[in-house]
Amino acid sequence: MAVVAHTSAHAGGEDAAYQAAVRLLAARRLSKAGLARKLRERGFAPHAVAQAVAVCERKGFVDDRAYAQLHVMSTLERKAVGPARLLRELVTRGIEPDLARAVVEESAAASPEHIERALGRLEALRPGERPDRVARRLTRLGFTPAQIARALRGRQVPCVGLEDLA
Repeated sequence: MAVVAHTSAHAGGEDAAYQAAVRLLAARRLSKAGLARKLRERGFAPHAVAQAVAVCERKGFVDDRAYAQLHVMSTLERKAVGPARLLRELVTRGIEPDLARAVVEESAAASPEHIERALGRLEALRPGERPDRVARRLTRLGFTPAQIARALRGRQVPCVGLEDLA
């Protein structure tokens, strides 16, 4: 598939980029960086991309804070992931790190109930798993060491003792 360059010496290139941006945003919510990336992939000139993104932002068609908040809410509804993973996902999607951090901190991702839910899911999938392995899984899900330590301290570790053998 050939990429057609949408470069123009006049405002037509900027208008075409804007129209493409509106079509992209009508199909799905995007961050400013995601919108710019998709427009560049379609061959629009950098100045036309910047102009189209700026106009869309001014008109309220693209809003990184709203995008980040919706992404976090949606992810937390579907998955038990921690704040570090959410932060990585947002930054990867082009959200400024300070904004991403603020949105994650405002969310329920750091709440004790959230890690308890994640821990409950892990225990249901792998009952009796060693605490160090559970901790590694929680780390991969994006929970902090302090969160993991607090959650695991509240759990009793099942041990096979002599009384279990009788």
